[in-house]
Amino acid sequence: MQDVWSAVQGSLRERLGPQNYEIWIEPIQMLPTSGDAVRLRVPNRYYRDWVRENFGKAITEELHRYLQARVPVEFQVADTGTEDAVDGAEPTEELEPIRPTAGRGLPTIPGVSADKTFRNFVVGACNQFAHAAAQAAAEAPGEQQYNPLFIYGGTGLGKTHLMHAIGNAMRERDDQVNVVYVTAEQFTNELIDALRYRRMPDFRDRFRKFPDILLIDDVQFLSGKDRTQEELFHTFEDLYKRGKQIVFTADVLPREIEMLEPRLRTRCESGMLADTQPPDMETMVAILRQKSEDMELQLSPELGQWIAGRLRGNVRELEGVLNRLKAAIRLHKVEPSLEVARQHLAGILPEAPTALNADEIIQTVSSFYGLKVGDVKGTRRLKQVVRPRHVAMYLVRTHTELSFPDIGRVFGGRDHATVQHACKKIRALLGKDADLRNTVETIERMLVR
Repeated sequence: MQDVWSAVQGSLRERLGPQNYEIWIEPIQMLPTSGDAVRLRVPNRYYRDWVRENFGKAITEELHRYLQARVPVEFQVADTGTEDAVDGAEPTEELEPIRPTAGRGLPTIPGVSADKTFRNFVVGACNQFAHAAAQAAAEAPGEQQYNPLFIYGGTGLGKTHLMHAIGNAMRERDDQVNVVYVTAEQFTNELIDALRYRRMPDFRDRFRKFPDILLIDDVQFLSGKDRTQEELFHTFEDLYKRGKQIVFTADVLPREIEMLEPRLRTRCESGMLADTQPPDMETMVAILRQKSEDMELQLSPELGQWIAGRLRGNVRELEGVLNRLKAAIRLHKVEPSLEVARQHLAGILPEAPTALNADEIIQTVSSFYGLKVGDVKGTRRLKQVVRPRHVAMYLVRTHTELSFPDIGRVFGGRDHATVQHACKKIRALLGKDADLRNTVETIERMLVR
């Protein structure tokens, strides 16, 4: 029967999509058959109700197709042992609840990848603070300093990995801890369905009563969704008052999320703000080695350097490239090499990274600040121009091979000491001015698109 369930899961993944599958189908376990019924174990009543309402028909159809028989399909709730039929059949005798035991492994957290842990998260200067804050939240959940924890940064920089690592670390420490993970989009969709089917008490139990820790990914998705923001605000207040840990991620700082309610924004900023930045080359190579080791993919240092140098710091893109390379190696039965990588990754990786130039950087900085290029490059010392000019000088120095005298000539014939002072000033401010740091990171992300 387990072979049947594995086949059914594969069909459901294609039918329902990878996100619905990972969150709602993958955690379901098939129990040993008793009589003529198929029994599926789910974590809790809300989970059972949601799956039955939204995916019950699909599950039943796929099971009937693979079993070639119309057998009753029933859910067993893990925390109570009670059952409920999927397709109208009467439940049979009650089963004892199944609880985790040593040696069986911890139960899966819906939506959380078990392989995303602190142990395999590569720490560098780009994410050291966010990693430390995430560990602190996992070790002392609910502590005011780290509650809520708001992790922000560009796409593919490890925010979701850290969020999953928090959930996994807490579950390892206490197998009874209740971890709830959703994306902001999923939170919104569940709210819509709860309103539509008049099941708000169940929705509020799931997000307020049930969690010991609530993890919500991609909070920027809530922009302009007033009803969802209101519900999240009250959820936040309820959990916070009871000392439950809350973790959010987003692409930007709370204050930069358009149409985010001030009271919700204030709550997001009341704990710890931690950013993730694009990794430098050394960290990127270390991440590549960790990922390839996890995938049992042996890459030479030369090949690893070649791949890492063409990805501009996007870890998620790196995973996709390694998956593509591993598939090509298996399909063609060849050993990983630079020649094989060039042949099979040509469509998704440039042959060489595109070098940035001073004009491109100055244009991007000017557009970001809403200024004319001539003003940024010129000699006018207006207050609203000086900071963008210094930022532009710093970025030109960081991302090109130009010397201080060369940069001075680009910026209206300034001497090298002026440029050196500007770069030193911005570098010092980045360590203590979160707004400036976020501005520079945002411009850098614009430069690599």
